Amino acid sequence: MRSAAGSRKIDSGDQEHFAEFQRHPYKMTRRIYFIAIISLTLLITSIAWYRFARPSQMPERTFPATINRDCAPWHGSAFTVSIPMEGEGIAISIYQSPEIKLPTTFSFPDKTLRAGNALLILSIGSAEQLTGNVSFQGVRQDTSVKGQFDLVTNAGEHFKGKFIAEWRNEIVLCG
Repeated sequence: MRSAAGSRKIDSGDQEHFAEFQRHPYKMTRRIYFIAIISLTLLITSIAWYRFARPSQMPERTFPATINRDCAPWHGSAFTVSIPMEGEGIAISIYQSPEIKLPTTFSFPDKTLRAGNALLILSIGSAEQLTGNVSFQGVRQDTSVKGQFDLVTNAGEHFKGKFIAEWRNEIVLCG
């Protein structure tokens, strides 16, 4: 049966037919809750697996070091941090006065050759230029100097760690 507006009236036979396809609203809600619980469980499991399955970061080793006044190649003020390692050592020379008040990072090799250099001192006495960064929290005469380094040789040998350097009372005359 059609009305004048052209829409179809639903008779009682059609209502019974549609009743088969209608779902109770609580059944649909239970299904949504079930899917949500499964999704949350998968998400939490994935996060836990990612967090605990990846390799843990080894803490950076802190090396004891010494720091001395030094001279820059042009006879200006400088300082050198020496970090002894098994059979070798790292020498980091900074070509400026040892009065650095703020955290500072130096990159090596320095294209201007005015900041300093970092060398790997081999057990046979030869030295190899290192590439990378050295950071200082601050540098003051007669106080421990803390910093960190991330340096690499030309062959790809990697040196990374922290250091605490104590001043040695060597007299250096530049000029």
